[in-house]
Amino acid sequence: MRSLLYVPGISEKMILKARDTAADALILDLEDAITPGQKLEARATIVRLLGAVDFGGKEIFVRINSLTTEWGLEDARAVAAVGVPGIIIPKCESVEDVTIVAPILQSKYHQPIGGQARKLLCLIETPRGVFASREIAQSDELVAGLMFGAADLSRELGATLSEDETEVLFARSHVLLAARAAGVAAYDSPHFAIDDLEGLRRRCQSARNLGYDGKAIIHPSHIGIVNEVFAPTAEQVVEAERVVAAMAAAQLEGRGATKLDGRMIDQVHLSAARKVLEKAGKARIA
Repeated sequence: MRSLLYVPGISEKMILKARDTAADALILDLEDAITPGQKLEARATIVRLLGAVDFGGKEIFVRINSLTTEWGLEDARAVAAVGVPGIIIPKCESVEDVTIVAPILQSKYHQPIGGQARKLLCLIETPRGVFASREIAQSDELVAGLMFGAADLSRELGATLSEDETEVLFARSHVLLAARAAGVAAYDSPHFAIDDLEGLRRRCQSARNLGYDGKAIIHPSHIGIVNEVFAPTAEQVVEAERVVAAMAAAQLEGRGATKLDGRMIDQVHLSAARKVLEKAGKARIA
């Protein structure tokens, strides 16, 4: 997944409209986008739509409310019961948060819609969550990725974020390292300045350079840039194909390394090239 679009769970119209976008995944939101007085209505709306709407192969997640609230646990139970494939745990701070939600999603009585695999994404947006992120990432086989939440984290830190968000670079890097150590994906936080598309592109490129797999989005106008930046370029695909071909020829000669354009390449480069081609295939580039 490159782009994960948040959609307020209270709005059937917005959910149906989001279904027809180019976002790789939809996050039907029960938390930040919903006022306390609308929580139960939003939950009922999502439950109804999950059972009635064909989402066309998109990855579907529901962001439940925090487990520390009166709604979080019942959110998880309600959406799992109608087959939601994925749940996002907000303000995830410990392995215990995962062990509460995972059995609910894993229940043999709840079959995921669309034949999708069950997945948990853990949203890391507090200091405790940052430091527990590695244990969270490897706590259960359902944990498919970590999401970094810069806005909530900066508020808890008392930080004022500058344009490039260097104030949370350590935390952003720590969450990425935790995800990679556990072998799961990592997704960056949204760009909240909706009309600042140049800033969005810079932030996407920075997160991509760091190693993030994709980015959460709060507005459909951001989908195109996010998809573009987090997909391999045509040039990268061609280069990866050349590396794979060169290494295949070397291996036929019994060699584990070879030269390509005057530089030495080996198994490390082969593994990286294969990852590029895998991403390109998912992004329909190759």
